[in-house]
Amino acid sequence: MNKKEIAKKVIDEMGGKENISQSWHCITRLRFNVVDAKKINMENIKGIEGVLGAQFQNGQFQVIIGNKVGEVFEEVSTILGKEFTANVKEENVKEEKEKKNIVDIIFDTISGIFNPILPAITGAGLLKGILALLTAFNLISTTSSEYTVLNIVADAPFYFLPFLIAFSAAKKFKTSEVLSVTIAGVIMYPTIINYAASGEVASLSFLGLKIPMISYSSTVIPIILGVWLLSYVYKKVDKFVPGLFKIIVTPLIVLLITSVLVLVFIAPLGSYMGVYVEKFFTGLFNVAGPFAGMLLGGTMSLIVMTGMHYAFFPAALSSFGTVGYDVMLLPMNLVSNLAQAGATLAVAVKTKDKNMKSLAASTGISAVFGIIEPAIYGVTLKLKKPFYAALIGGAVGGGIFGTFVVKAFIFTLPGITALPSYIEQGTKNFLFALLGVGLSFVVAFVVTLFLKVEDESVK
Repeated sequence: MNKKEIAKKVIDEMGGKENISQSWHCITRLRFNVVDAKKINMENIKGIEGVLGAQFQNGQFQVIIGNKVGEVFEEVSTILGKEFTANVKEENVKEEKEKKNIVDIIFDTISGIFNPILPAITGAGLLKGILALLTAFNLISTTSSEYTVLNIVADAPFYFLPFLIAFSAAKKFKTSEVLSVTIAGVIMYPTIINYAASGEVASLSFLGLKIPMISYSSTVIPIILGVWLLSYVYKKVDKFVPGLFKIIVTPLIVLLITSVLVLVFIAPLGSYMGVYVEKFFTGLFNVAGPFAGMLLGGTMSLIVMTGMHYAFFPAALSSFGTVGYDVMLLPMNLVSNLAQAGATLAVAVKTKDKNMKSLAASTGISAVFGIIEPAIYGVTLKLKKPFYAALIGGAVGGGIFGTFVVKAFIFTLPGITALPSYIEQGTKNFLFALLGVGLSFVVAFVVTLFLKVEDESVK
């Protein structure tokens, strides 16, 4: 079945495009917000050739495609059209949202915001990793113009992260992308950035209100809260402005109200929230490193399956912005992914079935590079015991990472290509990373080989 047929059949079995209020995709999954979940024929979707699985998670309907998800999503977008939400009644969408609990709403919002910007930050992160590798082996000088140019390219998505998030959040909150990016420009304005860096001016006063000078570069929570506020202000203001003046008056009033509230209250609050969340998780690993590492490393595959890993994104990105590294999301994802790779490749070695051998080999290699859903849904979870072996391997690697508080210095896809992001001059951080990753892979591989898997083709 080709990608166009897959897309059409998925949409048909979801109750048609009028039952879809929003769609996007991550590395391996199509993600949808729907109007009426009862109209979805989940079992029929799971049976579509080319679909690895389907599930409801955190208020989203997710269809697991694998490595070709981008191609299938293009066909989905073509079928839905740019204005595919036009036929969805707002009250029906609101009613469906009210059925979700607060946890579902939060996870749905975070994943909906971060998924679209992942290509920019993971691509830039990989370039940062390559630069770290080049400088570690003295293949490029940090004083050269080539390094400077490449560093600019690699650093830009992180430095200007509020702009990326503003655009993505605007789509998620269904408000003006242009005004949202403008709000990002307000908090990233050079005057604020420079005052915050120099310390010359602690705050500015606006009509008696105090605006603290804080650098919001690389921050996450302030702009998410800011765009969320803008979405409500825009709806309220637009409702009362006469149609003739909407194009001029509405943006003026919305920008004035939102900008002041964001600068005075929302952005500082978001900044402090990010700092304290980062301190909590860093402190957790400093106090209970081995236990925390084993727990997170052993359960990260389950966390990824449920989509809950997106809840860690703001904390991880805030950590990069404040202390320059992450000890939780990316390191634990790395050992977990390599454990899944080890278990899957062990199945490829062990199985006598040609189809399973081919599937395990291809998805195992993808898992090595950080894309684990095809390996999980196509091999390890299907056979059960290899999945348990992967959890064991992840726990072992996570214990090593937690014991030595292994740090990731770059945000990138947690696969084998992420290893350069663990290089820190003058420390053994990289060596401990290699040890943890190696053990997670080997343990999962060996345990899978010795387990009796419940499949006739795998002895």
